[in-house]
Amino acid sequence: MGSRIMHLMIANRIAEYFPVEDKQAFLLGGIAPDAVSPKELSHFFKGELQDYSRRIDYNGFLDKYRSQTESDYILGYFVHLIADDLWLKGFYLPWLKNRLEADNELSNLYYHDFRLLNAKLLKHYGCANELNPMLRSLPTICELQEVKSQDVESFLPDVINDMEYEEDVINETLNVFTFDQIIGYIETSVDKGLVRLKAVKR
Repeated sequence: MGSRIMHLMIANRIAEYFPVEDKQAFLLGGIAPDAVSPKELSHFFKGELQDYSRRIDYNGFLDKYRSQTESDYILGYFVHLIADDLWLKGFYLPWLKNRLEADNELSNLYYHDFRLLNAKLLKHYGCANELNPMLRSLPTICELQEVKSQDVESFLPDVINDMEYEEDVINETLNVFTFDQIIGYIETSVDKGLVRLKAVKR
């Protein structure tokens, strides 16, 4: 799945184009599904990895919480699920799962890339100073069956920590992904998220 910082960038970019009343709640919704482990329930997974039928039922999430779609937190959560479904179908199932299973060392490179990408993406989008204060307090958010507000509150220090980096890592070389590939993933997630949000708000 995409990293916490990728999801933060996606939610922030969508908020530039979609009328969000409570941006803080929207951003928190955009990272909330990752606040718990395991992620089976919080990500509304359907199908199996073994037969490649795995998917994220983001419409099922929306149906379950249909009465709360006025909440920007719910809409941010919805966007997260859309982006992770794209990751699942565009990265994990087509090639990444195979390579991770074939090469035990690759998982270390994978997570190292995520750490490098945190810095590279924050630098590229230039929004760290704007977003950091929004992660230091918790507004009133919906209590979901899958993720409680306390889960999100406990999770925020991890996200803030992801935003701290040394300048020299920005120029380090990625091993598993390319930067253009990740930017393409983020911008496609933004585009699809906007399409789905506009359909919800019709």
